[in-house]
Amino acid sequence: MTDFNALLDPLAEIARDAGDTILAVYERDDLGVETKDDKSPITEADLAAHKIIEARLQALTPEIPVFSEESGGIAYADRKDWPRFWLVDPLDGTKEFIKRNGEFTVNIALVEGDTPVLGVVHVPVTAVTYLGGRVWVPLKSTTVSARRFNAVPAPRRW
Repeated sequence: MTDFNALLDPLAEIARDAGDTILAVYERDDLGVETKDDKSPITEADLAAHKIIEARLQALTPEIPVFSEESGGIAYADRKDWPRFWLVDPLDGTKEFIKRNGEFTVNIALVEGDTPVLGVVHVPVTAVTYLGGRVWVPLKSTTVSARRFNAVPAPRRW
């Protein structure tokens, strides 16, 4: 597959569906908060969004592995030679989610080598989705707010 930008619309849909699942938990009294081994919090929303994103990405691109914050321990030795992979944080801002301040996102990026080539950031509480790829893709009119950006590698400063 060479036209990664063709994945932006299905990727945005996956992120929005994960966001809807997150909001369903957000509206409950009990967020199902637990503590991970590294002492950071995890909620039912993190896990539910992870399951949706992982299953949908595997269906969309079965040849591309998924590496998620909630994937568990995929050893670096097992993934260091992946030519490309999905990098996912199903609920970025779990502490903010727990505080119920609305400052959390669903993040999905396609990484080739060590360079992100496209990505989606969805803000569930505002229903705004940001899309970006290597090549500019004009914003399409949709019923859901979406903004597209051209993604370019950040300069290395270290």
